[in-house]
Amino acid sequence: MKVEETVQILKFFLMVFNGVFLIIGLAVFGCGIWILFDSSSFVVTISDGRMRLVAGGLFVIGLVVFGVSILGYIATCNEIRFLTILYMGLLLVIFVAQLFVTFVLLLARDEVQGVVVKEVDGVIETYGMENTTNNLWDVLDSVQRHSKCCGRRNYTQWENNTFIKSLPDSENVYPCSCFKSGCPRLNSDPAQRFGNGSAIYTQGCGELIEAWIRENGYAILGMDAGLVLIQVIQFVLSLYFFWNIKRKAKQRELLQDQGYLSASNSAYTHLD
Repeated sequence: MKVEETVQILKFFLMVFNGVFLIIGLAVFGCGIWILFDSSSFVVTISDGRMRLVAGGLFVIGLVVFGVSILGYIATCNEIRFLTILYMGLLLVIFVAQLFVTFVLLLARDEVQGVVVKEVDGVIETYGMENTTNNLWDVLDSVQRHSKCCGRRNYTQWENNTFIKSLPDSENVYPCSCFKSGCPRLNSDPAQRFGNGSAIYTQGCGELIEAWIRENGYAILGMDAGLVLIQVIQFVLSLYFFWNIKRKAKQRELLQDQGYLSASNSAYTHLD
């Protein structure tokens, strides 16, 4: 196969894989944005700085992938050897950064689950106390309402709540988010967060939260693995592409030299 044909085929495949690389990179970037700024996520809100570190890593990787993809398009379309080398170097940098984020994510998964258990129990104990406010109360309400669960272990955990224990009659008193339908408001609750009744969700939220952490962790690791696979393919194609455009440039120089010699010989013959 001629060098020019090989270069064009490599261009096509590099464009395709670079496009897939860009799409996955934008997805990773979106995950980073979501973790950093989603205040409605219970796990993200209560977790320590480890999750923020993971989110920052995903954010930076996604942003860099976008820039590197643009660089790859420029290098491929214009057959610029220097930019192709730079492109391959940046692919290696992203690869190392991904390994770091993956390592932190794997280490943080069990730690985040431990932090979640501790923090949820603390929120349940202090929920609804007078003269105090906590944005985690609203987040916990959202989790219980949408996941149709009550408490971390189960609904009986609300017996540990400070406000409920202070009531003269604390039987069947639960947060409104635990009720299956309308909340029978508790008159003695100034904040109107509690109700009195038995039509509540009985399943605990702990298993659902752990499943959320596990599933989303697998999703992030899956995108990370996809990026790694694409990067390996891109690096091999880019290396082969670089070698072929170098051959093409040498052939062009050789043809130019041959043309110059032919022209010189013709001129010399004409003079004779």
